Amino acid sequence: GLVGSEMCIRDRHKSNLRNICGTFAAEGMAISKYTRRNLDRIASGQTSYQQVLAELREKYEKRG
Repeated sequence: GLVGSEMCIRDRHKSNLRNICGTFAAEGMAISKYTRRNLDRIASGQTSYQQVLAELREKYEKRG
């Protein structure tokens, strides 16, 4: 299981995710399913922000 500090970090990320989604909704904008999935992965602790950026760089370099 998670220790107290890990739970605080996880909960803070979940709160930040709700704020991001709420801000986009208030502005009439949508978040793609792909972006939402990445945000969920970060918020749940499955991956880091840096890992998601590395995956995106690799994905778009292949397209270029």
